[in-house]
Amino acid sequence: MSDALHDRVQAFIEGAGTSFDALACDIARHQAAHVAPVGRLYASQGIDPATLTTAAAIPALPTDVFRLRRVAVVGDDERVFHTSGTTAEARGRHPMRRVDTYRRGALAWGKHMLFPDVEQLRTVALLTAEADAPGSSLTFMVARFAEALGGDVSYHWDGAALDVAGVRERVGEAPLLVAGTSFAFVMLLDALDGSPLPLPAGSRVMQTGGFKGRTREVAPEALREQLATCFSLPLSKVVAEYGMTELSSQLYQPGVRDDDEDVRYQAPPWLRVSAVDPTTLAPLPEGEVGLARFVDLANVDSSVAVLTMDRVRVEGDLVTLLGRQPGATPRGCSLALEPFMEPA
Repeated sequence: MSDALHDRVQAFIEGAGTSFDALACDIARHQAAHVAPVGRLYASQGIDPATLTTAAAIPALPTDVFRLRRVAVVGDDERVFHTSGTTAEARGRHPMRRVDTYRRGALAWGKHMLFPDVEQLRTVALLTAEADAPGSSLTFMVARFAEALGGDVSYHWDGAALDVAGVRERVGEAPLLVAGTSFAFVMLLDALDGSPLPLPAGSRVMQTGGFKGRTREVAPEALREQLATCFSLPLSKVVAEYGMTELSSQLYQPGVRDDDEDVRYQAPPWLRVSAVDPTTLAPLPEGEVGLARFVDLANVDSSVAVLTMDRVRVEGDLVTLLGRQPGATPRGCSLALEPFMEPA
């Protein structure tokens, strides 16, 4: 199967010298042969996987396909992560034959970006406990962070309500990692009603995700400022994470590591982000705005190249997130989706 590829990706994560493009193309060839939707995409575009030499040439699978088809090798799944949604039919799925590569990458980049300066932190998660949310990749990741930081973790969201009293009780003298979704943080701010909740020195906050149709939304920059004020933290210690169920790797704002307030994000070396033209899906020059295309080496058994409806600007190793593409599905994405709109 793909065990040798997993080993190579984990070595890459640990900094072993190898070619990103060569490894990405080897993963793409494995997927073309063993992941049915990937093979179908290549066939629809007349691409022979054997001819691939660069990651940029790998066809990118639209994220909607994860909702329409099983995007994974055939076999036993160690874990299946699900996108959030209101019905099982509308939710995307990312089955994983092995989660150790996901774990290795998430911990490596989390330590580099979120807790490079400490060995232990208490973790306060505005999330459902992992045992109650086995399909959440976010909860899985935060649970691994908590283990790496000493194992002192508490969860304060039961799927319907936020345990504000429990959050208050967790604030003591030892520094915290407070992690949660944007809407959970807004619920906390609303419940506190302007009352401060100062966190101990050395604490940091990680917030992620949008509002998924929630009744109240707050712009990212405003939410960051409100959280910094509420928790009595420097703005640099409140950082956003960007991830999605269809990827195995994450991006972070660099505030904790670099002690700055930059709103742009950084990807790990095993994840390449580019902006592509919505109509042609051709790569755009640096600094131009387009749809986000990812090549994620940690997606060993699904699709190494993923196309999203998120708009980005890429400048060097910094990525600016500009929200979802408005209006109808762009023509380039529609054409990429056509092979999956009929029964397989």
